[in-house]
Amino acid sequence: MMKNKNDKDPFETFGWNFAVVTDPYQVFAVCFVFADIGAFRKTIRQVLLSAASNKVHKKTEPANVLCMFRAISSVMLAAHQLYRQGKTSALQIAPGQLAQKQLYARPDGSWAAWEYLPKNLSTKDYQDPYRVFRRFFKHQSIAGWRLSLQQVLDYALAGYTGHKDLNLLKLYFHLTRLMEAAHLIDVREVPCVDGQLKPRWEEET
Repeated sequence: MMKNKNDKDPFETFGWNFAVVTDPYQVFAVCFVFADIGAFRKTIRQVLLSAASNKVHKKTEPANVLCMFRAISSVMLAAHQLYRQGKTSALQIAPGQLAQKQLYARPDGSWAAWEYLPKNLSTKDYQDPYRVFRRFFKHQSIAGWRLSLQQVLDYALAGYTGHKDLNLLKLYFHLTRLMEAAHLIDVREVPCVDGQLKPRWEEET
């Protein structure tokens, strides 16, 4: 029986991380070492704006855009595995805890903690980010999402003038919610990255 060619790199991380990652939670961890959540939000927005116009995307180098979208694709594949496993958040967050920075921000980040707050999630999504994965894959299959990402890049990196059948606004919200949910899970549930303990917030007194 022939093995699938992706068996050795199930989340396709080597193309941007230069290492194979086989644990879905570690995919999230290395992704947000590669780039902050704010950088992903910005790239998604800029690329989709370029895809909506007849101008070639020139905000960043094409190689950087491709690497960012490869990382997004890896997060999508990791999220799909967790979705198929029926994962839900084990952390119970009371209304009075919603603003605790330990729930949404990295202590080693380059921004103020409050800037890591999700911009596109509901309160229920914030409390259980796995809800986002369920909605994401209810909207489209994994094959459909892979095709959508490829089409977005094709439109953004070329001066197409033909008909575009993608709902780019809906794609923007789905993709940013996917990344924000993955970021929350990484902050809350993944204590290590690449075998090293992550920095932790000091207890406030």
